[in-house]
Amino acid sequence: MKAATSMELFSGAGGLALGLERTGWRHEILIERDKHACSTLRLNEAMGHPLTRAWNVHECDVRNFDYKNISGKIDLVAGGPPYQPFSLGGKHGAFRDGRDMFPEAVRAVRELAPDCFIFENVKGLLRQIFPTIFNTSYFN
Repeated sequence: MKAATSMELFSGAGGLALGLERTGWRHEILIERDKHACSTLRLNEAMGHPLTRAWNVHECDVRNFDYKNISGKIDLVAGGPPYQPFSLGGKHGAFRDGRDMFPEAVRAVRELAPDCFIFENVKGLLRQIFPTIFNTSYFN
């Protein structure tokens, strides 16, 4: 039986990716722009960590990633978009904050049409101060 395929955006050092691998998902691609996080991902593979086998790490800004280059079906899109625009602390800029990557998460889901997706974030995302967040161009 073929493992269900997945890709991860905003991978960081790979915590979510490791958890998903443990539950049977097979990551085809991980996208992360931070060079230190990418170094950690690659070091784990080089040291033989069994769950990181052949992870295809793309060190780039997700805004520049072309999903048309992916061959085959991706069953799950996962990731942890930056939470600062929605956090209970901070400036509460939401979609006015340049760090808001939820549109990129939505773009990946739209273009790849996976069977499911998982995006972790913070409690502040659902606060009433952002009443239109899920009714904006993010999802239309």
